[in-house]
Order: sequence, then structure tokens, then C-alpha cells
Amino acid sequence: MFTRRQALAGGALTLAPVQAFSAPVSGQEARPDAGTWPAAAGWATVAPGAAGFDPVALSAALDVGMADRSTSTLVVRGGRIVAERYAEGRGPRDAQEVASVGKSMLSMLTGVALDRRMLKGLDQPAADFIPVWREGAKSAITIRHMLSMTSGLDIRGLRDRGVTGDQLAVNSAAPVRDPPGTRWVYATPIYHLLFHILAKAAGQRFEDFADDALLKPLGMADTSWVTAVGQGPAGPTPTYYTARSSARDLARFGLCAMRGGRWGDRRIVSSEFMAASVTPSQDLNPAYGFLWWNNRRPGVLAGQTERPPALRFPGAPADAFAALGAGNQVVLAVPSLDLILVRQGAQPERPDTIDALIDGVVRAAGGRA
Repeated sequence: MFTRRQALAGGALTLAPVQAFSAPVSGQEARPDAGTWPAAAGWATVAPGAAGFDPVALSAALDVGMADRSTSTLVVRGGRIVAERYAEGRGPRDAQEVASVGKSMLSMLTGVALDRRMLKGLDQPAADFIPVWREGAKSAITIRHMLSMTSGLDIRGLRDRGVTGDQLAVNSAAPVRDPPGTRWVYATPIYHLLFHILAKAAGQRFEDFADDALLKPLGMADTSWVTAVGQGPAGPTPTYYTARSSARDLARFGLCAMRGGRWGDRRIVSSEFMAASVTPSQDLNPAYGFLWWNNRRPGVLAGQTERPPALRFPGAPADAFAALGAGNQVVLAVPSLDLILVRQGAQPERPDTIDALIDGVVRAAGGRA
């Protein structure tokens, strides 16, 4: 599908004097350069060795990732780019669909809506924004249930994307399969309802709210929302899917999440909500938070609930968490290593490529499971 890869930047050059990085003790949330943030115009860079990496091991790990259908790999430590690589013909400002990485973006935006009191709380009934849910079993579905994939709705027959009708009406008409909070199911059509809920809660187009609350403050200039126009009884109506982002924009998003929801001197989302988002949100699948995957406890993978529970990132420390999307789009954060790893591309041909990439980068950074 893609042409032969070419490493455009195997290790970033040092642009300014930097402090040597000492790897923290596993489990601690060390931030040696917590005051360093990317400028609006671009990122500062640091050589792998100066950032505490084994340069040879880091290069080998990125070789593994780029050799198997990746379009970009990017590593950040201390708020600086340590290494980035792109497939032939691509570069730092090229955006592509991030699939379910958009779920984690929506999670952060839900937290913003809570902070701004556009939402009353995690246990507010979703029926406050979906009137047809006000009667019957759906009246028990809360914002918390939707963020944690425990709504209990039956999504069989619903489309993940390409809805041509009224997305809000179609998805909200899904029948109840289980009482809310009693079963975990990875339900993309239910996540799509949160786009509409946030628009109603904010009293403006979702895109305008998201740009003001997230994209502009973080300087995510190469990110846009993947939307379409459906047709409902009252005429044209928006449908939502995900976002398109560059690797550097995804690194900005990951850095904000890893630093507890702040960006420089600005609080983007409360630290309490951010912490809850990236830790187990329920016991049905402890590997899942609020539209984020975490490594705290063994859980099940999307679509693979028949497999025994396992850690989501077996080669990473327990505090690792990630936004993940179809095709293995990855935004991985490891607070104890002050590490961000971004991977974009098509579905790898080898099933172990992404684990090998993560394991290799973590080990090169001085970490271990």
C-alpha cells in the first residue's frame, strides 16, 4: 500500500543546550523538563543520548516500526523531540485519519465540558441531551457509562462510519441489550453520540467548541475533524467520525495528557478528570478508562473479549496509557519515563510489530516492564 520507507530523521539534532536526563525510578512520575513545551511554530529537539536513550537501541526500535507499514514514528522526552521518522513522501505537517485516537480527544473535551459546567457531572443522564432516552431503560445511561463503554446498548447493525442519515437519531435508537454498567463492549457508534452531546452542552458546533478548547490552545494546527453531512427528517445534519492529525500534533496531545491536562501555564482539563481517564474506569475491563487504554491492570482488547485478560502494553511500565486507533495508530504516554511515542500508518503485516516497537523504545529509554 505504501512505497518503500525512507528515514527522514533517525535522530533529532540538538538545537540548544539541554540538561542531561537521568532515568527516573520506575513508578515515579518524574518530569525533568516539566517547564519545556513546544512553541507554536515548532518543537525543540535533543539528541537521543543527551535525553537518556541508548541511541543504537532507539534507532533499532524505530527501524522495526518503520519497516512494517508505518508512515510516521515520533519520540518525545522532556517536551523535546528525540527522534522522528517518516515514510517516503511524508513529513511533519502531513495529517492522516487517527481512527479511535479521536476517542481519547473526545474524552479530554468531555472533561473540559465538565470543568466549564456545561455538563453537571459524570453521572448526569445522557437523556438530558437525547430526549428520546427520557423514558424507559435508556434513562439510566449516564455520561460515565458512555465514556467507559458500559452503556448496555446493542450496537449490532450500526455503522462505525459512513452514516448517511441522522447519526444522532440512528445511533440513539439502538436497543438496550444489558443494564447500563453491567457489560463492557467497545462501541464506536455510542462514542459518536458524545460528539452530539458535547455540541448540545456547549451550545455551539462541536468543531468550534473543540477548536477553542483543545486544538488552538495546544497548537494542533494540522488537525481537523472528520465529519460528513447526513440527511434527517428536518434536513441536513452533521455526522462525526474522528480527526485527521499530524504526528507532531498527536505528540502535543499526548504531552498534554501525560502532564495531567495542562499546557504551559494553562489548565486545559482538570488533573482529576485526566487521572480518572487513564486509569481503570470499571472492573469489567480494567484496561479501559474513559476512552483511553491503560496498563494498570489486566483487561481485554477491543473485539477480543474471549481471550484471557492481559496487560495492554506488556513491555511498558504500569503507568503507561495510550490513545489507540484502527490500523495501530498509537499515542503512548509513560509518565515515569517522561516519554511520548507516536506511531501512524496502516495495519502492520506482523502481529507483533507494535509491541516490538513499544518494547524497544521503552527499553532504549531505560525502562522495563
